[in-house]
Amino acid sequence: MAKKQIEKKTSPRKTPEAKTKAPTAAAAAKKPAQAEVKKPTQAKKETVPAPEAAAAARKNAPIVPVAPRTSDPRLPAPGTVLQKRDRHGAVRCECTVEEGGIRYAGKVYRSLSSAAMAAAKDLGLNNKTQNGFTFWGLSKPPRRSSDPLEALERAWERYHGNVTALVKEGVTDENRAKVLTTIKKHVQTIESLREKVA
Repeated sequence: MAKKQIEKKTSPRKTPEAKTKAPTAAAAAKKPAQAEVKKPTQAKKETVPAPEAAAAARKNAPIVPVAPRTSDPRLPAPGTVLQKRDRHGAVRCECTVEEGGIRYAGKVYRSLSSAAMAAAKDLGLNNKTQNGFTFWGLSKPPRRSSDPLEALERAWERYHGNVTALVKEGVTDENRAKVLTTIKKHVQTIESLREKVA
């Protein structure tokens, strides 16, 4: 009986190390096969997603100096308080013109329209856009003309002014072809309308 106990004691036992070594050895045998499977995945990781590629292109782009932001000449002098009143004359909300923008409810907004949007939201108005000059009472909303030719002339003046400003200041080497294509498309549309009228 003593011999049997000694034999049991001396017989090799499976230790936790032996258990962990066995799968490691099996895994080592499988490594070449796994490496072949992973190669296509690694190739996918090397491809850069479009937003990251655009960011990298911007980093490598030459630095173009940006003109300092000038305030709108239609704005009143800094320190002027603008008030939104209801039809009875009661003040509903107000903002202050400052050097860096428009202060409304303790926050400075970059434009009169963005301050108007914040105020409109506070007042429960559901407009998606707001003309700041109209909202704060600096200008009256344009009336629709009963004469369609007069309305067309005003629309043309706005369009012509926008395109002229774009051609003078907004055309860059990157967007030149796109601007030219867009203007050609507009010319073709106007020409087809002219042929219909003639």
